[in-house]
Amino acid sequence: MKKKNKKKNIYKYDNKRFILVFTMMFCLVISMSTYWMYAYKHKYGKNYFDNKIISYKVSDYVDTDGNYVYLKNIDKEIINTFINKQKEVLKNNVIDMSVTKGIYKDILSIKISYVLYGELSNYEDVITINIDLKNNKVLSNDDMIDMVKGSYKDIATDIFNEYIKINNNREVVDAITEEKLSSSVFNNNSEKYIIRIREKLPEVMNIYIENNEVYYLVRKYEINKVCYYTNTDINMGYINKKIGKL
Repeated sequence: MKKKNKKKNIYKYDNKRFILVFTMMFCLVISMSTYWMYAYKHKYGKNYFDNKIISYKVSDYVDTDGNYVYLKNIDKEIINTFINKQKEVLKNNVIDMSVTKGIYKDILSIKISYVLYGELSNYEDVITINIDLKNNKVLSNDDMIDMVKGSYKDIATDIFNEYIKINNNREVVDAITEEKLSSSVFNNNSEKYIIRIREKLPEVMNIYIENNEVYYLVRKYEINKVCYYTNTDINMGYINKKIGKL
């Protein structure tokens, strides 16, 4: 009986040792694989998703020639749509141009800012695009806002409080009803105007990423058009504010 028990104990010990060694080897393989993936990504600026190579070098996706920003190694439809948007802006007299671009968490984000000639004054125009490189698709404004757990309502409220709310005692004319309103009446009806702004935002807002922070751009006069008339409607300047961090 003692011999049988001894054999049984040895057998149990061998099983435990095998399981322990197997677990250690498995963990080692996982650790080494993770290390080499990390090292490869940081050495070559690339990663793999379902046999698709994702480069983290902006130059692998973007070329600039004159006033045009060209995309490459991306879906052709995305490339053509982006070029056509630029052609529309470049029908104007371009005085200056700057490009902000980067790759953040597999998203290629580009903002092109143009200074255009205007009869009354020069003005800015902007084109933005955010491309999910992993899935080879353009991300919508909704996608970008959801990514940083923001909302159109929060953005609209922020715009109202900082740019639309009347801080002095004057009358304004409602841009939709044509009704004359005192500053106090207008401010007390803030929710109505925040809703108008929120409904307008999807059609007039641009979004881009810079240094892992997500920003929105919207022309102030587009917001004024749904709130009240001003003598600054010709102002083509942009509201440019951070929504959140990736």
